[in-house]
Amino acid sequence: MKKLVIGTFLIAFGTFALLNVQQAPQEQNFGLQKISAITLGYDKSMSEKTIKAAVIDSYYRQVCQRGRIVRWNKASMPLNVYIQDSKDVPEYYREVVMNAYITWQRASEGIVRFQFVEDPSQADMKCYFKNVNSVSDAIGVHEFSVNGNRITDSVITFSKTNKNGHSHDSKQLFSSALQEVGHSIGLTGSSPSIYDVMYPVGTKFNTEITTRDLKTLALVYATIPDITNEPLSQSEKSMLFTSSEILATLNVPVDDNTDLDSFAGGDVASHLALAEQYRNRAQYDKAAREYQIVAQSKSDARNRSEVYYEIAVMYLDAEMYDEAKSAADIAWNTDENDLTITLPPLLNYYMKRSNTAVQQLEQLMKENPYNKYAYKLLCQIYRDKHHENLLNSTIRRYGKTAGVVE
Repeated sequence: MKKLVIGTFLIAFGTFALLNVQQAPQEQNFGLQKISAITLGYDKSMSEKTIKAAVIDSYYRQVCQRGRIVRWNKASMPLNVYIQDSKDVPEYYREVVMNAYITWQRASEGIVRFQFVEDPSQADMKCYFKNVNSVSDAIGVHEFSVNGNRITDSVITFSKTNKNGHSHDSKQLFSSALQEVGHSIGLTGSSPSIYDVMYPVGTKFNTEITTRDLKTLALVYATIPDITNEPLSQSEKSMLFTSSEILATLNVPVDDNTDLDSFAGGDVASHLALAEQYRNRAQYDKAAREYQIVAQSKSDARNRSEVYYEIAVMYLDAEMYDEAKSAADIAWNTDENDLTITLPPLLNYYMKRSNTAVQQLEQLMKENPYNKYAYKLLCQIYRDKHHENLLNSTIRRYGKTAGVVE
């Protein structure tokens, strides 16, 4: 239980919150691949600072940990998609899966594009609904077929029912479909944040593609692929990066073999890398010291509060509750916002006072039905406790406000 919750709330404000590089929007011309918050579509015409900021605010490193970049050649877009029209599942299944593809296309501003076909023999990507004999809660599974360094097929299989024999509700299916489509377009790794579509543990609530999802996707398509469906031309490759070149922009020489006590941290990224290594080695006070240096670099109170939130969760992971409470107090006093006001119920939950935590969260939701952090934690508690009725009631009441469910 504890490890799941850590994996839920610690990571939500890991690299994203602590290394939040705030830059003024730049009016650069990259075709039509622009949205209001970020510029999608990276290539070698862009500065190292821009690429570094994108890597920091993404989970590109986790994708690269898989060893190879597997993605489609953009010259092949739109990709042909076949979705099985099965009479053995509710009618909305096909529509929900189709909507997941459309959502990725719209959010990515055309980095990935699709068209739907009725003949699987004409499809690049295929989706089927089948009976799956498994005790797993997974709704969908994606698999690439690869021959050498070529993608020959991409198949997503969705289970017809859950393990209790009931149909998946549309929100569950949509969340799963978003993630499996994400895998199929090249996000072969996973995000460490519960709020991202590509978080590996299905929460049933990841129905909004985030900035981190999009930046990761854009970086994947700025990388020369190791495996793709059609070879890239030399001119296409000349404008793209290798994964090593992108990762080198971070310039953080801290890894599992580093002698941490003799390493002098430089920029914010280095201090964060030190904090994460100390944390991995269970040297929590030293990790907290490095996190505090990161916090001091923040000019904005909210960003500082998020760093102390991270320290609090680290200490909760270590069951060092007094230290966790102290960090939580600093976070709250630094900036009272939707995130930091969830710290008291989070502390209670970790300390096995779930009933008190639920009462606090219910009150927070009544006061502000748009607080997605309180909503996520409340749903997580009900799910962990197998309170399906209360979980469904919470989704009905707050899903369209805090849950950002359309």
